[in-house]
Amino acid sequence: MKLALVVNPKSGAGRGSDELAGRLGSPGHDVETFEIGDADAAARSGADRVVVAGGDGSIGTVFAACAAAKAPLAILPAGTANDFARAIGVPADFDAAIEVARDPDSRHRTVWGATLDGHPFVNVASIGLAVNAAREAAPLKSKLGPAAYALGAVIAGAKGKQVHCRVSVDGEQVYEGDVWQALVAASGSFGGIVQLPDSDPGTAEMELFVVESKSRLTLIRRVWGMRSGGNRGGMRLFQGHTIRVDVDPDLLWNVDGEVLDLGDVTADPLGPVQIHLPPVTATPPRWGRRR
Repeated sequence: MKLALVVNPKSGAGRGSDELAGRLGSPGHDVETFEIGDADAAARSGADRVVVAGGDGSIGTVFAACAAAKAPLAILPAGTANDFARAIGVPADFDAAIEVARDPDSRHRTVWGATLDGHPFVNVASIGLAVNAAREAAPLKSKLGPAAYALGAVIAGAKGKQVHCRVSVDGEQVYEGDVWQALVAASGSFGGIVQLPDSDPGTAEMELFVVESKSRLTLIRRVWGMRSGGNRGGMRLFQGHTIRVDVDPDLLWNVDGEVLDLGDVTADPLGPVQIHLPPVTATPPRWGRRR
């Protein structure tokens, strides 16, 4: 096969592009290497599949390029939490992910991401406590790894404030009020441990989860429900193909772990992309269940 390898030099799990290209190419494959800023060129290179080595932010960039070029994608999870890889069933073990990426007969599944005013994301875009949690976790990631997100969430829950938003889904206003956080979900995976129920990355439809403004004790119970993935923990759920969120001025967004000043936004589906996965096992990855 011809493979287009896209590497984010700031991640890569400590592995250089030459090492990754060598492991993907030997034996029998032709590998061309691109940096993350050249993701569009990689997707249009005519390769049999694009391979991205990086965290969720890098994956979102390459996912968008592959969606535009209709190119298949394989993922080498090299971030801190690797939420998207976990959500769709890419092996957490880096060596196993390389074998999937270079296997001509690996299975694939159609997956959809999303865009927030043109910013691609594959997990969750959110306002409220998630922004505080990302800021608290950032300086801890190098020491604590994925556990930094859990600690950041605890600190955010103790110190965070409610925010106001107005939401429309497919042109109809569905909610207005104060919230602890509101989350627009593509795969619905974030924070290293959380998998939002009802989120299905196999469809173009997105989910909006609203954690309404109640007491902090109620907030803890709801966050625990989110963490377990078994129920929505009292959150309100809306589903649709276009989600508009209007917010107070200067309110920031957490888009797959990156804090951005976007203001009022519209989320639209991004995809489809064929993503390569290992053979089906007796315990497949959890996918959201429609209600």
